[in-house]
Amino acid sequence: MIQVLIVDDEPKLREGLRSFIDWEAHGYCVVDTASNGNEALEKYQQLRPGLVIADIRMPGMDGLQLIGRLRELDPSLHILILSGYADFEYAKKAIQQRADGYLLKPVDEDELIGYLDTIKSQIDQASQAEQWRLTTREWGRESFIISLMMEHPGDPELLWSRAEELGLAWRSYQVLLLSTVLDEEDYGEKLAAVRNTMTRLLEAKGRGYVFSHHSQIGVLLNDPILPVEWSELYSNIRHVVEGLGIDFSLALGPKVCKIEEVAYSYGVANRLNKNHFFLGNDKLLTEELLVEQTHDGGVSVHELDEQIYYAVEIGNHELVKQLIEQKGTCYISQGLTEEQIKLHFAEMLTALLGRGIKQSPELQQRNREFSEYLSDIYKAWTLGELYEKAQQFLKQMMNELGSKACSKHQEVKMMLELIHRNFNENLKLETLSGILNYNSAYLGKLFKNETGEYFNTYLDKVRIEKAKSLLEEGLKVYQVAERVGYTNVDYFHSKFRKYVGTSPSAYRKTSNS
Repeated sequence: MIQVLIVDDEPKLREGLRSFIDWEAHGYCVVDTASNGNEALEKYQQLRPGLVIADIRMPGMDGLQLIGRLRELDPSLHILILSGYADFEYAKKAIQQRADGYLLKPVDEDELIGYLDTIKSQIDQASQAEQWRLTTREWGRESFIISLMMEHPGDPELLWSRAEELGLAWRSYQVLLLSTVLDEEDYGEKLAAVRNTMTRLLEAKGRGYVFSHHSQIGVLLNDPILPVEWSELYSNIRHVVEGLGIDFSLALGPKVCKIEEVAYSYGVANRLNKNHFFLGNDKLLTEELLVEQTHDGGVSVHELDEQIYYAVEIGNHELVKQLIEQKGTCYISQGLTEEQIKLHFAEMLTALLGRGIKQSPELQQRNREFSEYLSDIYKAWTLGELYEKAQQFLKQMMNELGSKACSKHQEVKMMLELIHRNFNENLKLETLSGILNYNSAYLGKLFKNETGEYFNTYLDKVRIEKAKSLLEEGLKVYQVAERVGYTNVDYFHSKFRKYVGTSPSAYRKTSNS
């Protein structure tokens, strides 16, 4: 049975969850409850449960702080978060701290059971994988091979003597390394199937010996794999591994001539696999790919975010795709890590969704669906997969916003809609011209011909009309300026007087007298 600790400051909810479902029928046992974060930490250290269900908002230590402390004690602990209302910011932070799920109160029975079944499956898989790994720890050829992967494997003479005993005294060495993830169903069986494939393709042909190290399957080769063999070898391994439903990367370290240099070949292969997110998983990764590439950062990240949002609003799927990839390239040029890129993309999508909710509040009803999309961002195996997940998120936004593709006869209409919906943003003709794929001078002329006004003049007039309404409601001048898109109050004064003929404060006084 998997032990469960329930943490909530509401006694009725704590006790209610105890009897909410038949825990034992799903492989669980509620061992205790806690009323706050500090008590939860104390009981966790005593009981070491496999699952903690905690409220996101509690006096003293809140749920997010509790997750952080628990993660320090056990990075693999499973955690479900409870919340009294939908909160995208908290959901995002919970996802970043690897919470298994985000449940809204009152808790839905089917949703809770779904999470429990998933978590139990993951715990069972991890247990199987760990048991399988332990069986390979006996001393022998494989254990010696694994020891060679260490940065300082030992005295070269002793290593060579041991290699001779085990039939590993070769003229050259090379490491082929397959790396995969740990959260697949029936992981132990699938990893064994991958190992059998490597054995059949290489070890059985006298090319070297297969070894297993955590989530890696490798081959210590006694003869280098030639470039003409790379494609066929990769295809054969990929056919089996992808058939098992496992994400993987396959890397080849450089050839070395001394047994004490095996660690170097392994280190390069391991580094390649760790960089699979950037290098892709459609080929055998080799040392040549580690040559740093320079990327032109181009447009700023903030400006890209603006363009992406406007592209979503007008329903330009192809442009969204291009801008997403351009944003990724910009992050690469800044030297960001995989984790940082995923975090920045999640933050961007959350911010864009927040803007979308302001336009269409009904988007709030799709809280769980968008939270799952954000979770998928962190699970992306490669940069290309991350792009796909981000595009799916924004495509769903476009569907909900009812966006329509832009045609040649509605550019001005699209511009007018964007102005009236986003007059408080830093709208620029240059930005919209990029979104609509037109030269800014041509688009400005087209706008003038259709509306009789220059773009900036029209935008100012829309802002001033909205400002008049807000002043009539009694808002202060600086508040109105900020709400309609003017960051400089003096500039707002001059624009208001130009179009209304009086100052904002005088207009406010007159309209409220």
